[in-house]
Amino acid sequence: MNYLIDPSDVINYDRTDSELELFWLFSCVVAGKTATTQAKLLDRFLSGAKGVSPFEKLRRIGSSKMLEAVKASRLGQFNRLSKTFIESLNLDLRNCSIDDLENIHGVGPKTARMFVMMSRPKQRVAALDTHVLKHLRAHGIDAPKATPPAGRRYRELEQAFVALADKAGMDVAAYDLEVWKKYAGANNG
Repeated sequence: MNYLIDPSDVINYDRTDSELELFWLFSCVVAGKTATTQAKLLDRFLSGAKGVSPFEKLRRIGSSKMLEAVKASRLGQFNRLSKTFIESLNLDLRNCSIDDLENIHGVGPKTARMFVMMSRPKQRVAALDTHVLKHLRAHGIDAPKATPPAGRRYRELEQAFVALADKAGMDVAAYDLEVWKKYAGANNG
C-alpha cells in the first residue's frame, strides 16, 4: 500500500478501512505543519513498520515503543502524536462523532472536522486553519489571524465559512480545498 497522501486531493468518501486509517493519521500529523512534508514523513514512518493496515502497524509498534518510533520519524510533536496514535486505535472511523475524535489526546476541533469533512459526504463543518481564517477576513468577517477561537466563537466562524461555501454553490469540503489551494498552494501546504 502506498502511504503517501496527496494534500491537494484529500476529498474521498469511498476510502477503504486502511485508507481511512491513513487519512486519520495524516489529519493528526498535519496540524500546524506543512502538509506535503508531513505526508512524506508519515509515508516513511508507516512504510518502515510491520503490518498490513496503518492501525495494525501502530499496534505492532506498541505503546511502549511508540514515542521512540515517532521521534525517529521526525514527524514532530512527539509526545502528542505518540499519545494520539495509541488512543486512536480504538476508534470506529466510519461512525465516530466529532466529539469522539476530539476526546483523543491532542485532537481539537480543526483536526476532527477536517477528517470528517474530507471523508464523509455532505458535512456542514469547517476546519478553521490559518487559510480559512484569512479567507473569512477577506470576506469582511472578523476572524483572528492565527489561532482559531474555541467554543461558541469557533462555531460562529464555522457557520460563516459554511455560508460562504453555500453562496459559492459548493460542497463545504470542495470549497475548503479550493481555499487551501489558493492560500497555501498545492505544493507547499
